[in-house]
Amino acid sequence: MASAPRPPLPYPGSPPRGTAPPRDPVARLRPPQVLLAVGVVLLVAAGVAGPALVGDGAARTGVLVLAALAAAASAWAGRTPLRSTEEACAAAAAALALTGAATGDRPLDGGPVPTLVLAAVLVGLRVLRPRPLTWPLAAWVALQVAVLRSLDLVAGGPRSALLLAVALTGLAVTLAGRPRLARIALLTTAPWWAAGVTGGLVSAATDSGPARWLPAVLTVAVAAALLPVRLDRSVGSLLGPPRAVPVLAGLVAGGAVGAALSTDGPVPLPLAGLLGVYLVAVAAATLEGWRRGLLLPAAEAAGGVLVALSVAQLVAAARWPALVLLLVLTALPAVGVAAVRRDERPTAVPTAVGCLAAAALLAVPAGLLGTAASAAALTALFAATLAARPGMAADVRGPTGAAGAACAATALVVLAVVAAWAQLALHLAVQGALTYAWARLLARQPGTGARDEAGSTRRVGAAQLVAAAWTCAALAGATTVEAWSLPAAAGLLLAAGPELSRGPSWPAWGPGLVVAAAPSTVAAVVQPGALRPVLVLLVAAAVMAPAARAALRAPLVTGAATAVTLALGLVVVALPLPLAGVLVVGTALLVLGARRESHPVAGFGARLSEMR
Repeated sequence: MASAPRPPLPYPGSPPRGTAPPRDPVARLRPPQVLLAVGVVLLVAAGVAGPALVGDGAARTGVLVLAALAAAASAWAGRTPLRSTEEACAAAAAALALTGAATGDRPLDGGPVPTLVLAAVLVGLRVLRPRPLTWPLAAWVALQVAVLRSLDLVAGGPRSALLLAVALTGLAVTLAGRPRLARIALLTTAPWWAAGVTGGLVSAATDSGPARWLPAVLTVAVAAALLPVRLDRSVGSLLGPPRAVPVLAGLVAGGAVGAALSTDGPVPLPLAGLLGVYLVAVAAATLEGWRRGLLLPAAEAAGGVLVALSVAQLVAAARWPALVLLLVLTALPAVGVAAVRRDERPTAVPTAVGCLAAAALLAVPAGLLGTAASAAALTALFAATLAARPGMAADVRGPTGAAGAACAATALVVLAVVAAWAQLALHLAVQGALTYAWARLLARQPGTGARDEAGSTRRVGAAQLVAAAWTCAALAGATTVEAWSLPAAAGLLLAAGPELSRGPSWPAWGPGLVVAAAPSTVAAVVQPGALRPVLVLLVAAAVMAPAARAALRAPLVTGAATAVTLALGLVVVALPLPLAGVLVVGTALLVLGARRESHPVAGFGARLSEMR
């Protein structure tokens, strides 16, 4: 068969090739061609009805003789410029031959041998007379009829292999045939492909021993055969989006190999997962140009199916050590891909971190690590991601930071589940210190984005440190209010960061100082004891003096308000109730009068003589 020119893939970097756009066949018809078509239909109708009326034997032999005469007429027309006559006679010969090859009244009755012989004869005619489209098309039809007659003779794995072989043949015809033949062959191959793939996957999963590998290999071959078909632009409109065929091929191939490796042995399941991982890694690291656009989606789909099947079955069987080993070995090629491919780093680096984190987590049920060691490994991964982020590009730094944050959170969850509160406080403190240090490093980098990220990161680190301090206070059974208020105040001041030394003082200093002063002031007034009031006054004085020297309003005002409030509170508590009421009411009136003098409202600006 004459091979059609191979048009390019619709991917970047493919070599420029093309075919002429198809034309409307009805617009090209001429009267002689209409007459030829009608003659073929009548001749074939007579050939089909003749054996049913007269019976088999001589009538059927006559049909075959008539088919031979039509083939001879097609060959004669081929030596002259009568191309339409050549094609019409070939179509009549093929239809009559298919009718005569039937041994029963229905096309699918009888055995496959007559139609196989006819298919071979038609292939020979295609070799001798390559111009008519009918010969290869009729040979393909005869082969399908022969296979349909053979389905009742085989079952199980052999039947799946037969269906897959027909699908491979159809795809080969699609690649080798001219555009019209390619489209017809592809459309008629689709049912065989679907049935063969379904049977092949079932046989690969259910057959025992080496018998499962024949359908698996054939299924992989059928899936891989779709990829060169995607190169043929004459059938491109039938195949959907550019990535659809590669993804479908990868899913089928990965499913076949994964099904064949789904056994109870210690090696096949981890091997399936490793095969999927390294398939994706090698494809991502080595493919370039249009080959990358075609083969990488297939490799990713196949590798994803293999890994998913492997992990699901390992989890279902509770084979945690094997799963931990698979995850660790999965991280290695991800690191390799990140090292050699800059464009894959936003995916490869978080993948490596996630695999190592999952391995550290699953090492607990596997008996390889305790909860403390697992949490330490996760926190170490978090520290490693922070250490590596300064040298990363922005598109890599974000996903890597998210993966590291997930590691840190998982470490805390692991410790909280087993109620290891002391270790939880330690990890919170370490993670908070690391996060805050990373925020300080970010703050030194130029750009608004870096400053915004530094602010949010600084607040997260401060919150972790506060949580660590509160956990320690809870473990110590602390009952004093300062055990809870002072860590919160320190966290607010840490969250302010560089704003403490620049800009207005109230947004930066105010929240932390108020949180530190207000609870202690209230406790000093309402709770008995002389030590706390003295300490609060001393701290207020110690804050006011340097604040006045540094010209910071918030610390100065907060210290003064604390001292005054504490003094008034102590006086109110010490005085008898009537005098305390007089003091409170007097103070309130002084405050109200001073406010309304500075901000008068209706009625407060009028003289007494003017009032009614």
